[in-house]
Amino acid sequence: MHVARRPGVLAAAVVALAAIALGQELRMPKVELDYDKDVDFSAFRTYSWKDPLAAAKDPQMHTRIVWYVERELEKKGLTKKPEGEGDLFVRYYAKGRSGFKGTPTQNESYLAGAAGQLTTSVDFSKVLEGTLLLELQRASDGKAVWRAGSDYGSIDKKRIDADTQRAVRLLLAKYPPPPSR
Repeated sequence: MHVARRPGVLAAAVVALAAIALGQELRMPKVELDYDKDVDFSAFRTYSWKDPLAAAKDPQMHTRIVWYVERELEKKGLTKKPEGEGDLFVRYYAKGRSGFKGTPTQNESYLAGAAGQLTTSVDFSKVLEGTLLLELQRASDGKAVWRAGSDYGSIDKKRIDADTQRAVRLLLAKYPPPPSR
């Protein structure tokens, strides 16, 4: 095999892939989590939606968020009930904004017999950023028992759906919290 004769190439490829994977992991959004440590989350079996206080302004984004939250809660073993009938009320808060992200690059050029010249350029791209907060409230008293939030971004409008799905998945990965001892 061609690769067997060039183990250095294979090793370099493995290192490059590991660096890419590590770089992507470092860019993952940070999830902030808060929950009531005295609550037995295993007692919750059903949920229903409560109107969001700060719903996404875009109806398509609202639909995305609801869809992905429902899919993730199903994976957690919770069953959706009609409004007001669940053990938990689900509510979300969303805020979106658009802006620009700059990526700087530097180059150094040399002319024969002269000092080098350093140039810096910045490539700007439009980014869509959002804040998403999910809250679960105990239906019996309306008290918030679990809350997770994160900021996330998407460089391409075509990726906003996948990025929203990833953000919801990251938030609900923290549910249920570990039982307190």
